[in-house]
Amino acid sequence: MSDNVSDVDIPILNIPHNERILKLSDLFYNDFGCKPSYFVRVPGRVNIIGEHIDYCGYPVLPMALEQDILMAGNIINESKLYLHNVDGKYKSVVFDLKSHEKLDITPDSNGKPYWYNYVLCGVKGAMEHLNKITWKGLQLYIDGNIPPASGLSSSSALVSAACLAFLYAQDAKLNKTEIASLCANSERYIGTHGGGMDQAIAFLAKKYSAQYITFQPLNATPVALPKGVTFVVAHSLAEINKAATNDFNQRVIECRLAAKILATLSEISRDNKIITLSQLQKKLNKDFKEMIQLVHTHIPKDIYTKTEICNILKVTGEELNDLYLTNNTKHLTEFKLKQRALHVYKEAGRVEEFRKICTQLELGNLNGITNGKVKTDENIDDVNVLTILGDLMSKSHESLKTLYECSHENLDKLVDISYKMNIHSRLTGAGWGGCIVALCPEEKVEQYIETLKEEFYLKHCKVSKSDADSYVFATTPNHGALIYENYT
Repeated sequence: MSDNVSDVDIPILNIPHNERILKLSDLFYNDFGCKPSYFVRVPGRVNIIGEHIDYCGYPVLPMALEQDILMAGNIINESKLYLHNVDGKYKSVVFDLKSHEKLDITPDSNGKPYWYNYVLCGVKGAMEHLNKITWKGLQLYIDGNIPPASGLSSSSALVSAACLAFLYAQDAKLNKTEIASLCANSERYIGTHGGGMDQAIAFLAKKYSAQYITFQPLNATPVALPKGVTFVVAHSLAEINKAATNDFNQRVIECRLAAKILATLSEISRDNKIITLSQLQKKLNKDFKEMIQLVHTHIPKDIYTKTEICNILKVTGEELNDLYLTNNTKHLTEFKLKQRALHVYKEAGRVEEFRKICTQLELGNLNGITNGKVKTDENIDDVNVLTILGDLMSKSHESLKTLYECSHENLDKLVDISYKMNIHSRLTGAGWGGCIVALCPEEKVEQYIETLKEEFYLKHCKVSKSDADSYVFATTPNHGALIYENYT
């Protein structure tokens, strides 16, 4: 077996007899009249740094959470998919498995996906990939403890768990990397054009370390985090479903258009093929500082109209829609290209710096690091490592707030409260709500969490103490997706 996590198959373990498994098994038996034959577990994730850059082709640094999607499954002879949910507010549904084309993933009348649409995305993607004529049917009972719409990848975990459960039922053999890529493509059935970070960490995660995820080809490299550090996740209580709005896809296509304009004006690409900001940097062979200067030179305006973009790229409005825009962004007439590109290049640089410091710290006494002190590229000597790493996180949040415009007043409030305690934090996930992640010394975790409960949840949000307890938690890196079988 290879030491490279991306080459390893999904682990298959004996079913643990813990309280959650037993409860889910009992619910399954009550509804389906039999015990589940296997379980699938896919974790949520928190991204430490590197937001909104995966779909631009740049590496990110997430870690898996203890919170997860847990599915109980049973294979049946009829070609049907039965879906039940532990949460009573989600209705049970059944679908025919005739072909992937006939699996309907239509949202409700308000454009918001039904809960089961995410399951159908995973199943539809698996069916299309396997391209068979007949299918084994499946009974699935779903339980999740990842807060929904929190920026902790609950939707991607649900898509991934469904895809994995269906592949297992069909006896399909895919390794972690193949399944992660398949799930990233499958989620696009819901309408969001993500970059694959959520699915990659869901399958490639390792316990006790974050993962440096690279794309094209997809690969994960463990990154040891500094000793004496805990990451704290706090929910802003502002929820956003990125599939129900065009905010996310608008940022994707703004980055896409920025890259295409930069490539055109740099005279390296005059065809109509999509190019990412990372591909552009590789073609130009420039560092991040040079790319930032290139953005200021070639995209100086704060706002570009659709007409201006068409003129630069020498395409018609119809061609621009068909070549570069998504269905829910074709109506847009103005775009912020400079701001999005600047964020991506600066954020990608912060990921590299964060990873380099962690790697040097793990090796010890290397390149200026001694006893927790670090010498950075900016020639700051003898500064505490956590302060430098924290500063990178703070700069990330400010960039997401001002350049990418995907923060929320509640997220900013949590970040401000944290900063007053000399704790650095940033929004994590798509933004517009969801959670922050904070870099917290172990000895300050309890005080920090209590302060957030008091200052944000009780005073600012007026929630009860018991509810506040469930909105903020400390976490360490967990392992990726698993299959449990051999139930007795």
